Amino acid sequence: MSAVELPPPVRVSPFIRACRYGALGTGVVYGLLRYKYLKRKETKRRDYENKQKAILDAQKAEMTKVNQRNEMLYLAKECGIKPPADY
Repeated sequence: MSAVELPPPVRVSPFIRACRYGALGTGVVYGLLRYKYLKRKETKRRDYENKQKAILDAQKAEMTKVNQRNEMLYLAKECGIKPPADY
């Protein structure tokens, strides 16, 4: 087999080369800044959701406690047992 001969590479102008590296650097800087912005935004959102979750969990626990009390009072009534005064 014979090897294919390729023409010599084209010499790229220094201006074009500088523009390419400048675009690469700009893209890297933009990516870093965008990442920091989105990370900060996500952290705030996550903190807010954690606060809301704590509030909702407390409300849910209180509702469970009330529901259990009401169920016990209903069962006592159905069984003919007089519930304690403090219950």
